[in-house]
Amino acid sequence: MVTAYLDFAETMTLRHIPLTMQDWEKRLNSFIEMFEYGILQDAGKVSAEIAKIHAETEFEKYRVIQNQLFVLDFDKYLLELENKRKD
Repeated sequence: MVTAYLDFAETMTLRHIPLTMQDWEKRLNSFIEMFEYGILQDAGKVSAEIAKIHAETEFEKYRVIQNQLFVLDFDKYLLELENKRKD
């Protein structure tokens, strides 16, 4: 949904259609409704503290995977260097 909206925004820009922030808000709300998601009218039910804890937990999962991938990429690079040296 985000990609679709960004594509829409890019198209509006490429067509040089001037829009105010109010225009963007109306179009975004219409876009959200088109996908049949409700528009949040208040602060919601998740506190900032719970959201922060959730974000940190998810980031830790991501960081572990990224660290593993980094090592793999580094190992691949070392193997390439070794192979070039042998040739």
